[in-house]
Formats: sequence, structure tokens, C-alpha cells
Amino acid sequence: MPKGRLPRALTLTTLAALTLALTGCEADGGGPVAPSPSAAAQRPSRAYKDGHLTFTLLSLRCGLTAVSGSHSEAQPDGQFCAVRLRVENRDPEFHTYVVARQRLEGVAGRRGRADTFAMAVRRQHDQVEIGGHDLVEVEIWYDVPRDAKVTGVRVSGDRDRAGFMDSSPVEHAPEGVLIPMKPLVGW
Repeated sequence: MPKGRLPRALTLTTLAALTLALTGCEADGGGPVAPSPSAAAQRPSRAYKDGHLTFTLLSLRCGLTAVSGSHSEAQPDGQFCAVRLRVENRDPEFHTYVVARQRLEGVAGRRGRADTFAMAVRRQHDQVEIGGHDLVEVEIWYDVPRDAKVTGVRVSGDRDRAGFMDSSPVEHAPEGVLIPMKPLVGW
């Protein structure tokens, strides 16, 4: 074999691997590894403020039949809805984001609140301290009835004091702020 040339079998294997990587398919033909085309159809919301925290709804998906994590998996009683949320603290002080305050709109009662087991499977914290001028992106998992008509997420920020020299609570919406979004079905 001439110096500097790869064997034909190695060249074809490398070409096949590169083709699979560029097309977003797994080597075993198991399907796409890249986000589905429907992911591009859902745009993030505009920013909504409540308390010191500013929220952007990045995605809302319902009709999910399971949740899995690094150590466990679970099936819903109804269907899972997954929310991806950006939470930003534009204030110079620390403020706390609390999962229990974030509710699905269109789902009555406790079913509109985060599912603690699904959240544990995904290793998502119940609350997060967000530093001054910092942000986090979080997932929230809900187990809702199969026939639920989800129309968005009602977000609720902190209830800390308004400022360093002001002991009154920061301005906030008592019932939270609605971020409307039509959920996509499945991944």
C-alpha cells in the first residue's frame, strides 16, 4: 500500500460514520439523535417578570408516556407534560426560584403542580438560589390527565423584600403570571 493512503475498508467505515453523524442517525439505524423537526416549530416566549425573577418559556411538550433519568424511570398516571423554563435574576441580590409555585394552565387542582417523582427521576431541584445577575434553565415535569387542555404555564417569582432599604415585598402577581403556549405532542 502506498505511503499516506488509508486502507479502503477504513475509508468506507469513516465515510459511513461521518454520513450518520451529519444526517443525525444512530449507527444501529435506531432513528434520529438530533432534535425532531417539530422542535423548530415552537419558539420561546417573550420574557415575563414576577417578583425579582424573569421567566422565558423555552418549550412545552405534552403527551409524553415516560420519563427517564440516570438512575430511574417512570410512567405517568395520565400523561407527562415537560416544561423547559429559563429563570433570570436581574437583581444584584440572591433570590430563590421555587418549583412548587409554577403551575400548568388548564389543569385543575394538584394535577397542575409539578410531579415530585418525575422531578426526582430527572434530578431537578425543588428550589434553586439564583445569584445576582444570573440565570438558570430548569425542567418541570407534570403528570396530568390524558384529556387535559394545557394552554401554558403560570409562573410565580420570589416574594423577597423590594430592595436593600425597603422591607416591603417586591411587586408580584398574587396568582402568578400566565405565559401562554400551545404544547407540542411528544418529543
